[in-house]
Amino acid sequence: MSAATTTERSLLTALLAELAAGAPVAVGVDLTHIPSVGERLARLGPRWLGDQFTVRELRELDGVRNGGHATLAGRLAAKEAFIKLLTPQDDFVLHRDIEILRASGGAPVVHAHRSALAAAGRRALTSWSVSITHQGDWAAAVAVGAPALPAPGPVHTHHTQEKRS
Repeated sequence: MSAATTTERSLLTALLAELAAGAPVAVGVDLTHIPSVGERLARLGPRWLGDQFTVRELRELDGVRNGGHATLAGRLAAKEAFIKLLTPQDDFVLHRDIEILRASGGAPVVHAHRSALAAAGRRALTSWSVSITHQGDWAAAVAVGAPALPAPGPVHTHHTQEKRS
């Protein structure tokens, strides 16, 4: 198990607080076959990459395109998991509207744009995180999202008096 970054710990703490408060938490999961990604890339070429990834993602992935199918599969799994998190209904989210970049510590960070950001807004999700793992021929990803917590403050209770006759 790798050490969690400060951002990951903060998000996990916030998500656990939301769970404890009864806030709805959304989850998306995906499993991607690594050799299939390599086959798709060989068949469809660079244009397919441009349909799936943003310019910033492609810049990050530039060093792994040849033989880095596991990394591509992991990023695609993360995008699919995030789509599942956002769209339990019939919404349509483009892969390019979900940007998976690496934080300075190497953890994946999700940036939602256009259709993904609109879908997150419809679900009232304001925070999210994604985790990617690889094992053998498979890449898996889990995306977790939650709505904003209400601002902390004093608890107010209403007391009503019964009218006695």
